[in-house]
Amino acid sequence: MTNTYWHATAVQRVWLIDELVRNILGHLPSVGSAKTLASCARVSSTLSEPALDLLWSRMTGLSPLCQLLPQCCDDSDAERTDGAATSLPDKQLEVIAEEDWTRFARYARRVRKLHYQCTEGPSERVRQRTFAALVRGAARLGSPLLPRLEELSWLQFSQDVAQYLHFLSPSLRRVTVYVQVGHRTGPTLPPPTPPGPPLQSDRGARHAGGLLRVLDEMSPDVEELSLEGMELPTPTSLEPLSAFKRLRSLHLGSVAAPVSVILSYCAAMPNLSSLSVDLTRCNTNLHLASHKVRPQDEPTLHALEVLRVVGTPSCIEELLCAVDSPRLRSVSISLSIPEHDRTGGTRGLGLLGSRFSASLQTVRVHYKRTSARAAAAHARPFAQYAQPLLPLRNTRECSLTIEDVAPIRMTDADVQTMAEAWPALTTLEILLRSSAGAGAPTALPSITALGAFARVCPHLTSLRIPMSQDVSALEAVETTRSSAPDGRAHGLRTLWLSAAWFTREESRRVMRHLEQTFPDVDLVPMLSAGVLRRGGVYAV
Repeated sequence: MTNTYWHATAVQRVWLIDELVRNILGHLPSVGSAKTLASCARVSSTLSEPALDLLWSRMTGLSPLCQLLPQCCDDSDAERTDGAATSLPDKQLEVIAEEDWTRFARYARRVRKLHYQCTEGPSERVRQRTFAALVRGAARLGSPLLPRLEELSWLQFSQDVAQYLHFLSPSLRRVTVYVQVGHRTGPTLPPPTPPGPPLQSDRGARHAGGLLRVLDEMSPDVEELSLEGMELPTPTSLEPLSAFKRLRSLHLGSVAAPVSVILSYCAAMPNLSSLSVDLTRCNTNLHLASHKVRPQDEPTLHALEVLRVVGTPSCIEELLCAVDSPRLRSVSISLSIPEHDRTGGTRGLGLLGSRFSASLQTVRVHYKRTSARAAAAHARPFAQYAQPLLPLRNTRECSLTIEDVAPIRMTDADVQTMAEAWPALTTLEILLRSSAGAGAPTALPSITALGAFARVCPHLTSLRIPMSQDVSALEAVETTRSSAPDGRAHGLRTLWLSAAWFTREESRRVMRHLEQTFPDVDLVPMLSAGVLRRGGVYAV
């Protein structure tokens, strides 16, 4: 401890502890925090460094950093708003002066998060010579542009991903690269030649496969990676795949590649526990997907715990066939089923029940059946969609959304079957969306069917389910209420009955029945929305 610390008062000593100062500054409200931090940086040397670290920790553009260089102003003036360049001495920005680079580096080391869009307004454009000078300065010192960067979010409008390689550093933990091809509204960040031997030796770094290799080499400690709109090339047998030994979460959004290629890249990541992938632009190998037991040389995912996937039944089936993880606990699947495919959804989701019934606890499935023809004349049974999920006995959270051109027929027996199949349920959400006409015959369960959850699912706390408008079944329940099971111990709190709008008299009977079945249920939201009418046992 310094003499200053021992001679200071107790209050003054607090401000000499760097960790406490940073903790206090970290609790500033987000609105207006930049001005407050700037003021704190000017108050004293004790607050200056922590305040500057927080003020510069998150950047949404490169302009503030580049404006630290006096040449940047001249460079900006040398180009008009439309991007046309005027005369400027070429040597002016070839080398950044030592004192200018020291000033730049003092603030660049504070940046922890960079969210950058390659198309920005005139005040955020980084000129080619300014950026190239920064790249040369960093390469000369053997340091990344932002040496302590932990999170990088990059948006660009071309498939050439080499532009963002200059920001890779060993400190990176989270990386997002979003490519939106075909939409360009302004000038992009110039792609100077990547400095240093590692990038020069990898000429394929401009596509996604090369990007993964370079990223694994320069930022080996990345834990979360998100790639959107990119193309993954097919790896050759002689090409080593990126390992990403610390990568835990991978998001591949709208990636153009066969499912087998995506699996090859993912299987090379030993600790990949969360995978989110959009397979709508993919194709599948139907021969491999039809095998229940995969060959040993096929890529397999052994460590997955969370899976989110969107695509056609065949693509999703091939992906599920490659998952062999005893720790898979959560799946979210969105199936786009063509009208001619009668068993696609059932065939693919059947793998969940046969292979992961012991581990899965959270299941979210969205069926979307489309057809260019008119809506089917006959209602489709709800059991057709729910059947593949019934073997998942340990399910605690379940969400089932069905979009169909035909009406859906859901009965009391379906509710009873779900309750008995998932006794550990805590949350259940059923959404039925039919594009059939208003007069289509759609059957829905009666209000008395909810008793199955009270009897079989003691842990259920949240329920959303479509309900029939007909309350005639309540007559039989009301006459035998004395023999009904006591529901006082049931903890259902959140309830929403969709597809029904009860009259005042019906509401009185429905609310009485719900209160007796689920004593802790909150009916105020449905009263406020008009699903139940005011009056009766509730006065709102």
